[in-house]
Amino acid sequence: MKVNIEDYYKRTNQNVVPKGFKKVKKAPFTLAEMLYGTFNIVVSVIFILFIIIMNIAKPIISNLINQNFPLETRLIFFLSILILIIGILFEIYAIERARLHKCSVIGAIIFSFSLFMTFSITYIIVKYSLNWAGIQLFGQTQIGLNKWFYLPSIAYIGYSIFNVCYSFVLMNSQ
Repeated sequence: MKVNIEDYYKRTNQNVVPKGFKKVKKAPFTLAEMLYGTFNIVVSVIFILFIIIMNIAKPIISNLINQNFPLETRLIFFLSILILIIGILFEIYAIERARLHKCSVIGAIIFSFSLFMTFSITYIIVKYSLNWAGIQLFGQTQIGLNKWFYLPSIAYIGYSIFNVCYSFVLMNSQ
């Protein structure tokens, strides 16, 4: 039997697939989206529970600290609900991506919702000022006008911009 060595060194443009084997698509790694969604859900639930407890105990807290504090929590509750929804959307995205479904639609929904979050916090900052959280909770008092209440606004606007960028990457990753 004669063997031609050149046959072994020939290049072919065909992909050799053994018979009986099927190429299986592996599910992508979605731990980052799951953890980020879970973090958002946990943080928003903590804020929502704090707001509910604060609204239930509002008369007691008002009597203890001062009658001049309005302790208004509508805007904080609204922003907590937005964080909860974005966390749920990230969880849905991770599940759909693990199931190998088209998840670019969910990525687009997350992107548009993140834009809504950014515009809503921008509107709140423009309408009430950068220390809206202090003014909502403690009114036009010295505590309410404290510069430390700039931090929640700055943190939330940074968080919203991060969500926009992250969801844009997720939307275009497919």
